[in-house]
Amino acid sequence: MYRRLSLIVISLFLASLLVVSGAAAQTATPDNPDQSELLKNSKDAEFILRNFKTMYVDALYAKYFDSEQMKAALGRNKGFAALHIRMVDDPRVADVVLKISYTFAWDYPFELWHQNTTTVLLAGKGIGPFSGPAGAASVAYEFVNAVKEHRAIPKDKQK
Repeated sequence: MYRRLSLIVISLFLASLLVVSGAAAQTATPDNPDQSELLKNSKDAEFILRNFKTMYVDALYAKYFDSEQMKAALGRNKGFAALHIRMVDDPRVADVVLKISYTFAWDYPFELWHQNTTTVLLAGKGIGPFSGPAGAASVAYEFVNAVKEHRAIPKDKQK
C-alpha cells in the first residue's frame, strides 16, 4: 500500500513539474493592436512599470483560485485603484501580463512581464494556506505593494 501511495505521489509531483515548465514559455508580441503606443517599443523596465495602463491577469496555474477570483481580489484591494491600472480580458491588448502560479502548500509566486519584450518587470510571492481566497488576496496585496513604489510621483515633481 505504501509503495503504491509513494508512486502516486511521485507521479503527481512529476506531472506538476511538467505543467510549471510549460507555463514559463512566453512569446513577444510587439505588433499587437491597441497596446499603449508609449510603451510599445520601450525596453526600459522602470519606464514601463511607471507608465503601463492595461494588464491581463493569468492565474491558469494557480491552484485554489482562477483569474476571475484574482481580478476580484485586486478590485477589492484598496491600493489597487490608486495605481490606475485597467484589467483587460484580452491578452493581445494588454501592456503587461500578471502571471500567478502555485508551488507547494501555500506559495503563490507571481511575475509581471511586458508583452512586447517578455521582460520580467517584477516578481513576488503571495501566501494562502490551502485557500484560494486568502491566496488571491495575498497576491493582490503583495502585487500592489511591489508596483506602488514604481508608480509613485516623486515629491519634487508634485505641485
